[in-house]
Amino acid sequence: MASVEEQAIAAINAAETLALSNIRLLEQMKTLLPKSAQGIVQPAIQLQQGQVSLVAGVERQVVRKVSAATRKSRKNLSKALKMANARLRNKNGTLRKGKTQTDVMRLAQKLKKKM
Repeated sequence: MASVEEQAIAAINAAETLALSNIRLLEQMKTLLPKSAQGIVQPAIQLQQGQVSLVAGVERQVVRKVSAATRKSRKNLSKALKMANARLRNKNGTLRKGKTQTDVMRLAQKLKKKM
């Protein structure tokens, strides 16, 4: 199963491929234009190609792999939230009298610290 980061990078690659194929289509359609207009269109197409590659490259850099420590911490918090909810909720799922979601989160953080 692909991680969220891998899925994001795959989506970026797909968007870049689609944009570049659209640009190739424009290059083919350029031949339908009069000769005078072809000279104007070519620089615009080249600029567009550069922009697409630049944006895709920057987006790939923004998507970062999550460290093992962060994954472990998130997994522990998930377990702690389940435990805290079990302690602070009634059988029907409502919070116990006088307890709030804030209390659930505080308890979960406390339990996570002990893990």
